[in-house]
Amino acid sequence: MIPSLDATDGNPLPVLSLIRSKRKDLTPTQKRMADFILQKPKEVINMSISQLAMETGSKSESSVVRFYRTLGFSGYHEFKVTLATEIGGQSFYHTYEDILPGDDVSAITRKIFNGTIQTLHENLGMIAPGTLQKAIDLMSGAERLIFLGYASSGAIAMEAFFKFSRLKAHCYFFSDSHINAAILAEPLPGDVIFCISHSGESKDVVIPAEQAKPTAKIIALTGSAESPLARIADVCITTFSEEVNYRTEVMVSRVVQLSVIEVLFTACSIRQGPHTLERLKRARQAVSYLKY
Repeated sequence: MIPSLDATDGNPLPVLSLIRSKRKDLTPTQKRMADFILQKPKEVINMSISQLAMETGSKSESSVVRFYRTLGFSGYHEFKVTLATEIGGQSFYHTYEDILPGDDVSAITRKIFNGTIQTLHENLGMIAPGTLQKAIDLMSGAERLIFLGYASSGAIAMEAFFKFSRLKAHCYFFSDSHINAAILAEPLPGDVIFCISHSGESKDVVIPAEQAKPTAKIIALTGSAESPLARIADVCITTFSEEVNYRTEVMVSRVVQLSVIEVLFTACSIRQGPHTLERLKRARQAVSYLKY
């Protein structure tokens, strides 16, 4: 759906202006939500739907659904992306230093690299070693290790699968949500499902994983500790990224997530003992004929 049009030129109103224009027609609950968004738009774009409901004193997530549908949005993610783009204005990146249309390649390189380094450093201090250790324990003891993730999170899941398939015989990743749903419809004792979703709100990740409990254990790698995915996880690894305008598809968060995967893989490799090094060596040799 397209948000309401400005009667003067037929263009969609900016989100904040749209909220102001409709405020008088909203219910008391929706007015409270509107006021909160108008006052703290930058905070809202980093909130899950459940967080926004809680912060605005709404009774349920359905109140948020009714609110954004009243504005003409078909989904919460669409609402947040549109709001984030509006706040971002003419910048293309928002981790510590905006990238502007007039920046040359040197400035763009400096800003992206510095922002990535800073974000990695902050996550180093935020991710609890105890949480990582719990994930390592589950992954090392898994009978089947199943990675779930789609779109850009799917790229992270595939990388994780490629690494861990060299450690475990029963390691799985499929890019098709129907295949994953079918596999998880009959979970087996010892299954560990490693779910990757930056928002933590992807239904095709959360729903089949939740239905596989309690037989399967769930590890979540997400950017929101209050998300639906985090709530169903036995172990939740939360990463931080300050990107807010979504135009970079949370690029920096992917770098952090890849770093977390590397930590888990290295720790699991060490736990398996010296023979693992020989297995990794054979895996490298197996593809050596593909290189000049």
